[in-house]
Amino acid sequence: MCISHIERYGPPDKTKSPRTLQSQDLSDLRAKKARIATDAAVQTVLNLVSVNNLEKSILELSNFHNRHSKSVYIHEVADWIQRQLLDIGFNDVSFHDYNEDGFDLKNVICNKGVETEEGCILLTAHYDTVLSKDPDDVTSRMPGANDNASGVSALLEIARVLSGIPLQRRVKFAFFSGEEQGLWGSTHYAHHIKESGEKIHVVVNMDMCGETGFLANDNLSYIDIDNGETGTVDSNNIPSKNFGLKMQGLAEVYAQIDTIFDPIDASDYMPFESRGYVCIGAYDGSAISENPHYHDSSDVISNLNMNFLNEVTKMVLAFVLSETK
Repeated sequence: MCISHIERYGPPDKTKSPRTLQSQDLSDLRAKKARIATDAAVQTVLNLVSVNNLEKSILELSNFHNRHSKSVYIHEVADWIQRQLLDIGFNDVSFHDYNEDGFDLKNVICNKGVETEEGCILLTAHYDTVLSKDPDDVTSRMPGANDNASGVSALLEIARVLSGIPLQRRVKFAFFSGEEQGLWGSTHYAHHIKESGEKIHVVVNMDMCGETGFLANDNLSYIDIDNGETGTVDSNNIPSKNFGLKMQGLAEVYAQIDTIFDPIDASDYMPFESRGYVCIGAYDGSAISENPHYHDSSDVISNLNMNFLNEVTKMVLAFVLSETK
């Protein structure tokens, strides 16, 4: 489906994204922070997260010669993601088809749980790759281990763990193509969601979640929140900050990582934010000029901190569980 009247984004470059929040934002967040008590049932579920499963998914995704949205491989990748979800045991798995720049592309969508008046939790990650030196190169090797097999593998692992657990709210998993060309897949899907009237409780985006080697602290995850610095809808800001605070509190209880806040930017939550949906994200902060692997053929799994990705996955899963009670 080609939609001519939706907004257009430029190719996202996280190296240009703001990495710090204004001091007033931080003081407001600290004032609102509440202590979260440990729940043995939640901990039991989180213990099911497997670093071996995360590694296996990243290896298989990285083994595609590339995952460029205009390459001959991109539909094979979509089919691979669909098979993983079906093998996990999901029945409600579908392709959301769209057309951009003359290319027929697919988002992979999976639903779990029951619809509620408050709306679904939408978990998102993009599966395509690109090279900075030539964004139009569709033939060269692009493993994309961190960008963004790490986010895809985390979502697949969360889906696996949740597959056998009854949920009181719908959780929707969305795997987008076309992110590197300008948030193509997420823009078309956000338009579809808005046009259909479907409600979203919160969007949680995972884009680059496993590389810590170029940071001052190799145990630090960013939690992306909407503070109005990069978003376009002010009504999103306070709910986004509150969800970010909750995720940070859950990380302190259930995940062996530190967290810090940064503004949402340059990834698939932006088309949802512009339509009034509340968005947060998990991000490792590695899209910096010092990191030669960003959008490079050297973005391979050996650069990743798999134990860190395991803990980030637990953090996001704990948040999902907290919002589906």
